Formats: sequence, structure tokens, C-alpha cells
Amino acid sequence: MWTIVNDFHIEKTRLPVVLITTGGERLTGDLFVVGNPRNPSGHEDAPDVLNAPEPYFPLATLSGRVLLCAKSHVRELIIARDDVVEPDWSIGARADIAVQIAGGGLHSGTVFIAQQTAHQRVLDYLNRVGDRFLQLFTAQGVVLINREAIVHVEQVT
Repeated sequence: MWTIVNDFHIEKTRLPVVLITTGGERLTGDLFVVGNPRNPSGHEDAPDVLNAPEPYFPLATLSGRVLLCAKSHVRELIIARDDVVEPDWSIGARADIAVQIAGGGLHSGTVFIAQQTAHQRVLDYLNRVGDRFLQLFTAQGVVLINREAIVHVEQVT
């Protein structure tokens, strides 16, 4: 008897998320994340998946379907506080902001601005960081917001 080993199988972990599309549809399910020994949590996290160059990612819904979601149509991805592996949030200057999203959503939370120049303004951070999704730390968890869906950002003092 032969045992066939699939060299293409990559072990993955499921991360519970809520995904909101640009059309306002709300999907609850699991994001698949790959093991990553360089990450303190031992696997990649949601920002790694959404900010990767591939235009699609799989989402396992609660009903058992697996959807291949287009990142360009994801408005927000929410990870509950209980499911967030907390990184060292103290890296960089803390900036509390409110983010208005197309379609009427509003999120308030914190971003951390790594000092690369003498300026640590929110504007510089928004213009400099090239990630497709803004990572916002909130009291409820982490919200990844598609930068294309942001209407405006206000710094809260």
C-alpha cells in the first residue's frame, strides 16, 4: 500500500472574524492563517493575510461554505478582543483617531506611528504606510479598514 503525501498541503489555523463587504453584507466565519515561526503568536495574523499581494483569500462561513473573497470588496474585517494575540502595542507614537467609512460606519481607536522622520503626524502615517488595510486597535478588538473605503480620519485628543 502506498501513502501519498501532498506536498501542497499547508497546515492552517482558523481565526474567527466578521467581514463587512463594500456593499454592507456582514459575513461571520473563520479566516485561515498559516503557521509563521517569526510571528510571536506562531502564525500569521489577519493584517498579514489582508495586506498580502494576492487579490483573494478564503473565508469559511458558519454555514460551512468556503468563500473566496476579493480584498478590493472588503470594507472592514473585525477580530474580537478575545481572539487577538496582543503584540507590543507600545511600539511607535500612539495616536487616537476616529475613522469615517463610506456607507456610514465610524470606528474610534488607536494607531501606532513608528518614527521614521522627525514628524509623527497622523497625516504622514496615512500617506506613508502602503498597506491596503489600516489596522485600528479598539476596545472591542482590532478592525482592519480598507483604505479605499475611508472617507476621513480625525485625530482625537
